[in-house]
Amino acid sequence: MNKSVGIIGSGSFGTALAVNFSKFAERVYLKCRNKELAEEIKTKRYNEYYLKGVRLDENIIITDDYNDVFENCRIIFLAVPSFGLKACLMEIKKYEDKFNLNDFIFINTAKGLGDESMNLPNEVFESILGAPMLQRYAVLSGPSFAAEVSRHLPAAVCVASFNDKILEELKSFFKNIINFRIYTLNDVKGVELGGALKNIIALAAGISDGLGLGNNARAALLTRGIVEITRFGEALGAERLTFTGLSGLGDLMLTAASDLSRNRTVGIRIGKGESISSILSGMKMVAEGVATAKSVHKISKEKNIYMPITDVVYSVIYEKLKPEDAIIKLLERDIKDEFV
Repeated sequence: MNKSVGIIGSGSFGTALAVNFSKFAERVYLKCRNKELAEEIKTKRYNEYYLKGVRLDENIIITDDYNDVFENCRIIFLAVPSFGLKACLMEIKKYEDKFNLNDFIFINTAKGLGDESMNLPNEVFESILGAPMLQRYAVLSGPSFAAEVSRHLPAAVCVASFNDKILEELKSFFKNIINFRIYTLNDVKGVELGGALKNIIALAAGISDGLGLGNNARAALLTRGIVEITRFGEALGAERLTFTGLSGLGDLMLTAASDLSRNRTVGIRIGKGESISSILSGMKMVAEGVATAKSVHKISKEKNIYMPITDVVYSVIYEKLKPEDAIIKLLERDIKDEFV
């Protein structure tokens, strides 16, 4: 059995990881954003705001204090949204005089480019904690809905790092977590891009479903979507093969076709005529694809990367293009060879 593991971020995925890991670790330290939320979860043993109905066992230590995590854990998951990662890391940096941060492994789970800098999570990590700390960084991605992870249902994900020694240590950690199988690789950039961009395609698939365009249209969007993701990733220096794996095609299949997907759900509601402002104002959790579409659209224009699906999703969300007109815009493009 593993000893202790830390999770910073008590949203749906952070809480789900805590519940899952609690079966295979002596203690799990779940760091909440504030004392009030920590006390509520500690008293009720439920995170009713983000993961309703899932009980947290007594070996899950609920805290709002980073000291508890650093004093007891070597492996620490950063389970915060992409737009909150910078602030989280700035808080962690405050502890570098008290703790040697090189003693820890930090595993990011954020899937997006929600930061205003439009940097990937590993770039945000480097900008706050410094380039040498990238040797202590890893990213976890792949098809893994929180609701199912919290129920200990089987899932396969990938973990990428710049440091092979970190990957070996994480293999040992995950070996005991039998329902959560990992595969390892070194393409950190590709894994992070796949996890971010699939949310844009999921929005597009949801819009299509909201318009009632059927299964054929969704299949076309997913197929051309992975081409678009791969094109963007390769242009930024990622490896093509990565996008055929769990963090690319695997995560896209899940996020773009499941009713549990926040991004697909937002897309469906857009397709049915709701405004993006009213949709987001009523959501408790984050649909990363909304902010990511803005970032990816800007980068694609700057680097002249052909991204037709992203372009129309961006136009629908930020330029008030009607969803039905967006589909026509896609269909009216010039015919081209499939693999060019």
